[in-house]
Amino acid sequence: MKLELCRFKVSDARFAGATRLEKGMLYINKGELIQAINREGLFESVDVEIARPGESVRIIHVMDAVEPRLKVEGGTTPFPGITGRMEIAGKGRTNVLDGVAVIQTGRRQGIQEGIIDMSGPGANYSLFSRTVNLVLLCTPASGMNDVEFDRATRLATLEAAMYLAEVTREAVPDEVEVYDIDTLAVKDNLPRVVYIYHLQSQGLLRDTFVYGEHARALLPTLLHPNEVLDGAITSGNYIIACQKNPTYLHLNNPVVRELGRRHGRELIFAGVIIANEHSTLMEKNRSAVFAAKLAQQVGAQGAIITQEGGGHADTDLMLTCRECEKLGIKTVIIANEIAGKDGTLPSLVDTTPEADAVVTTGNNDEMVSLPPVNRVIGGSEIAGIEGAPESGFVTALGRIYTATNQLGATRLTVREY
Repeated sequence: MKLELCRFKVSDARFAGATRLEKGMLYINKGELIQAINREGLFESVDVEIARPGESVRIIHVMDAVEPRLKVEGGTTPFPGITGRMEIAGKGRTNVLDGVAVIQTGRRQGIQEGIIDMSGPGANYSLFSRTVNLVLLCTPASGMNDVEFDRATRLATLEAAMYLAEVTREAVPDEVEVYDIDTLAVKDNLPRVVYIYHLQSQGLLRDTFVYGEHARALLPTLLHPNEVLDGAITSGNYIIACQKNPTYLHLNNPVVRELGRRHGRELIFAGVIIANEHSTLMEKNRSAVFAAKLAQQVGAQGAIITQEGGGHADTDLMLTCRECEKLGIKTVIIANEIAGKDGTLPSLVDTTPEADAVVTTGNNDEMVSLPPVNRVIGGSEIAGIEGAPESGFVTALGRIYTATNQLGATRLTVREY
């Protein structure tokens, strides 16, 4: 299975009469974009604003982020099962607008606050402080409930991403990334490594989608790495902002990309096992046993395990680690911590003796001071924070979008002394 991701670099964006890409500048016809988002009239109103790196701008109520994409060969849509018919992702050519993100915002019951500061100390934490952001402001139609609004906004974000990427259809990419691990010659003595990729689907507004279907009832399933990088997984999960894996990061999963880079040289990338984080202990045990079985089935000698969310999701992580180790599969866990403001509290709510190789992506409870900004996009108040949203305040990293992301896609680093 061969996938080519054709990247078109975007350095800035502005509204204009025609949507086009010229020398890194993305020009956008705002009216056409809004029409693409709301062609079925599901929203009372739609607006779009642009936020650029370095601007004194704060984006609040962040729900999801999506990278603009266009499928040009090997399929009909970059998000199969959602924006088009069901077809297997991961082959052919997909065009990518690199350096820009579509950000969906909104407020309703069950969504936890997400903040992106485009400048200042807050910009040191969120990945999306470095992208040119097209921020969608969708107001639900009268009588629309939370579930309907969620479905409509998820689709609108993907539609906006596809509309923007259409400018690349006849253009020449700046860079082409080729993912073709199936044809690479590999040495037999290299260790076989599998990636166990936990998704969180636990009910309405807490769902991750695989080919358009929530993962709640899914047994652990083996995917080709290219499927992950080509739109098979999308997010509808509105947990703590720093722990959520937005659609953008499912498309750019750093673990998949790094294992693919090392395939054939340092290891054999044996595949991706997606596993849901369930709500009951019985389901968690079943999933862990089945994920370990699949890892053994593909001959894995090692496994990298990631999670989404925290609390009892730590149990899914530890059970899977234990079951793999019982089968002789060495594990490395990537997780963030909830260790209190000073870092002295227990970092995880569950553990197991077998979890002896754990990489931390930071402490959610660490406090950071955010200064005032000139402009706020996304709402008129911040959940849990007193005062105007443009004012300065102190908050935990947990509110900053992707600050301690559990895929390791963070701006935090570790320094060895």
